[in-house]
Amino acid sequence: MNNDIKIMTELQGYWHAVLSSKNKIEQCEDIIRKFKDESSDKRKNLASLAAAIKELKSSIRQHELDLNDKDGRIKKLDERKKIIHTTKELHALEKETDVLKFDIGALEEKILALIDRLDEKEKDHAELEQSLQAKENQFSEKQHKLIGEISIQEQKIKTNEEKFNGLIDRLSAAYRSKFRKMLNVKEGTAIAKVEGEICGYCNFTIPAFLVIEISTNDVVGNCTNCGRFIYKL
Repeated sequence: MNNDIKIMTELQGYWHAVLSSKNKIEQCEDIIRKFKDESSDKRKNLASLAAAIKELKSSIRQHELDLNDKDGRIKKLDERKKIIHTTKELHALEKETDVLKFDIGALEEKILALIDRLDEKEKDHAELEQSLQAKENQFSEKQHKLIGEISIQEQKIKTNEEKFNGLIDRLSAAYRSKFRKMLNVKEGTAIAKVEGEICGYCNFTIPAFLVIEISTNDVVGNCTNCGRFIYKL
């Protein structure tokens, strides 16, 4: 086999191994990133629920203070009944008491409704927090494995890049620049084997005269369609 062909196929093997490792790293990182994004969204939901719970508790306390205040005012009005001297004053006092009692009834209903909402929010918060914690604990082990896989693939990249860099200068200068450029395009394929008369990269039918030339003379050719280097054994 032509030495340049041998070197190019070996270089391409190293390069494909590098790309494969990079793809695996990207997949691992995507899994980790996706989970972190989902966890972040759920944490935001938890924070939103916590804020709603805090607001409801504050509202309930304020309504309870209003309720106590109105209860206190009714007690004072009841005390005033003991010293009222006219029917007119009594009617006015009773009217004021009725208004306060109506307000108290409305407040009590409002407080009960707020308590129901608070119970729902606290239940939602507890369930979401428990679910999130369970998923994070479960993912922790998976993340550890993914990080380990990333480390393995990074080492493979380093090894294959070292092999690639140690061999590239042995490729004839006539091919080296174009070979590098084609490796950096799409799938990282710069050289393809011709099977019969078909380019192993683009599946284009190579002209017969070119197939004969590269196979008979054991030389590097170029696909007339995709431009890749081609060879035939």
